[in-house]
Amino acid sequence: MFQDIRYGIRMILKHKGFTAVAVLTLALGIGATTALFSVVYGVLINPYPYAKPGEIWTPGLRSVNSNQTMRPYPLSAFQEMSELPVFSDVMATSPGNVLLTGEHAPETFGGIRVSGNAFNFLGVPPLLGRTIQPSDIRSNGEPEPVAVLTFRRWQELFSGDPNTLGKTLRLNDEVYTIIGVMPPRFGWWTDDGVWMPLGLNSKDSRMVFPIVRLKLGVSAAAAEHELHALHLALAVNPQARIPNEEFATKLTNYLDITAASGEMRQSLQLLFGAVGFLLLIACANVANLQLAKATARAREMSIRLAIGAGRGQLVRQLLTESVLLSLLGGLLGLLFAYWITQLIVTWMPANYVPNESRIEVNNQVLIFCIGVSVLTGILFGLAPALQSSRQNLVDSLKDEGRGSSAGAGGKARSFLVIVEVALAVVLLVSASLMIRSFVALQKVDLGFQPENVMSASVPLPPKRYATWEQRNRFAHDLLERVRNTPGVVAATIGNGGLPFGGPASIYSIDSQSDTDTRWIMIHAVGADYLSTLGIPVLRGRMLTEREVDAADHVAVINEVAGRLWPHGENPVGQRIRLNELEKPGGQGILTPANPSPYVTVVGVIGNTRNDDLRTDSQPAALVPYTLRAPSSRTLAIRSQGDPLKLVNSLRRYVQELDGEVPLTAPTTLVEVIGVRTAQPRFTMVLFSLFAVLGLALALAGIYSVLSYLVAMRTREIGVRMALGAQRSEILRLILRSGFRLVGAGLIIGILASFATVRLLGSKLNLFQVTAGDPGSYLSVALLIIVVAAAACLIPARRATRIDPMVALRYD
Repeated sequence: MFQDIRYGIRMILKHKGFTAVAVLTLALGIGATTALFSVVYGVLINPYPYAKPGEIWTPGLRSVNSNQTMRPYPLSAFQEMSELPVFSDVMATSPGNVLLTGEHAPETFGGIRVSGNAFNFLGVPPLLGRTIQPSDIRSNGEPEPVAVLTFRRWQELFSGDPNTLGKTLRLNDEVYTIIGVMPPRFGWWTDDGVWMPLGLNSKDSRMVFPIVRLKLGVSAAAAEHELHALHLALAVNPQARIPNEEFATKLTNYLDITAASGEMRQSLQLLFGAVGFLLLIACANVANLQLAKATARAREMSIRLAIGAGRGQLVRQLLTESVLLSLLGGLLGLLFAYWITQLIVTWMPANYVPNESRIEVNNQVLIFCIGVSVLTGILFGLAPALQSSRQNLVDSLKDEGRGSSAGAGGKARSFLVIVEVALAVVLLVSASLMIRSFVALQKVDLGFQPENVMSASVPLPPKRYATWEQRNRFAHDLLERVRNTPGVVAATIGNGGLPFGGPASIYSIDSQSDTDTRWIMIHAVGADYLSTLGIPVLRGRMLTEREVDAADHVAVINEVAGRLWPHGENPVGQRIRLNELEKPGGQGILTPANPSPYVTVVGVIGNTRNDDLRTDSQPAALVPYTLRAPSSRTLAIRSQGDPLKLVNSLRRYVQELDGEVPLTAPTTLVEVIGVRTAQPRFTMVLFSLFAVLGLALALAGIYSVLSYLVAMRTREIGVRMALGAQRSEILRLILRSGFRLVGAGLIIGILASFATVRLLGSKLNLFQVTAGDPGSYLSVALLIIVVAAAACLIPARRATRIDPMVALRYD
């Protein structure tokens, strides 16, 4: 083995040009593959630092109308779940935000309530101090005012001071003592906030998200059976929101519900497949080079066989050379992988990656790179090694076997070029479909005008603004100041639906008797909401300023909600019941005294993309924001120019009303929409990059094969020209050989692309583009033909410049 390695190193050093081209080609394929693996490992395989994350399960429900892998439960339900004998441990999380005031500048950040056993459940020790323990919950169920900081919040508030323990923070008008700081990678539901104990007071209407660990020997199916019985018992409690229709109970492993579980998981799987194709193209390219080199070494191999070497020895020697070559490519590819990984991290949308993920070239990635390099060397080296070991000794030793060797090698090389072109076509078609899908997403009709519109959050200290009247008065006074600001065209304030999201409510229509549970989105808005976002009124009218100030029970619905009434029936003037107005599901939302769930429809507006850009408009009802008074509201303004230039003025208005209230997260609607298109943009850009690299490698293969063909047929071309063949005929001869390969690869690639896209189906997540989109296939075909023509033309023109006298003496 060591003798083979020494000889292989000598051969690599001897053929420096061949080595440089092969190593660079392999480095591109191995580097891209390694970089994608580092992302997959950090985001999907090992996203969490928690103890045994594969043994954590989250309860959910699946019914005809919903599929919740992680669902909220009332506190009482969490306590009942903790008593089930199939679970060894159960913890709960109640996410939310807190308002920081006091000696620090006012701001909001994540304030996550966790049960007393949470940190023991997760199994990550603190960096400083201690974590929240069961003893931090008093005997009456009330939590102690203690807090654990994230590493990032510790750095921002205290600059990493190790003497932070024991200091206090004023959060939501309560003083909390800092008892610990978590390490940088720990990010349970927040990476820049705090964790606080979750009280167990039965009067608390807070909803929590539980996770569980199974007892030793208990299967997930058995645990689901026990949990389903609990769900059936909870169904009588309206607060538990158990669906009325038949449902199934499902336990989902926590590793399967990361922030990357949906579109990002599919994207990374597709991209990993794409770099696999890219690596195959690189292997085919180097195998082509190896076959050419094997032809040149035919006499050497024959002499080895003639003096007693066995075929196995030759195959082993040549595979050793291939693996050494591949390891060199892997070494350079590791440098490429580091750079590509940094590039991918820069492009990745943060909202689609778990807080705890660390994407880096670590030991596991290094082992993967070595393994891929070895397998790649065997893959591209096996065919040339087997062919070189099957030499015709008589012809080769007479040095007359060149033609036969070249012929056999030529067929293999032509086949490899066809494979390269076909693989490149599959990548290009997929990239083309994604590009066209992304363009369609960018051009989708939003139903509103996002240009020159900005939104910002205004959180109020809940204890100082403890009444419905106080919160609405602050909102009214702020809105009046903002409307009178120079440059402001329109302004509104609300509790959601600006323009996406908002709470959902069970609804019923007075004139209909439907026992099914139906949901509608609620947008609590001001009178200028439509003019701020540029949404038209189709029937009736918009809410008036007087109705908003008086908290009248009126509503405006969108066009799709208008279809909830029978065809031809006008919903304007009719009543609809919205359960959310009577009993808000959110924490800390205040309502008027004796709230009524009934509202009268006064208008119908145009549909907007109020859920997501890819989905059609959902039924929605717009009600006066004064009917619901949460501690935090959203302000939206339309300006004559760049709305971000008004941020300082808005911040001043807020400070004038209350010096401890911040204006947080100012952002334009254009940026909001950009965030919602970040994930498809990420997939499109990377897929396109890999497709272009695949095309470049495939064209390099075409060029090398035709150049080799010209070199092998130099004598034949000389004879043809001596007998009177014109240069144009020689040009057509070489181009015909090249386009025969390209055409075969193009046809196979298009058929393979169509089958692949149909097979992947929804995983491609295409928008308004079908798998058989003719524009995508036609554009790829034209691109391949044009670029392949350029690759074929260079060796073809070289063939036309051959001197017949020199060619006839060519050996």
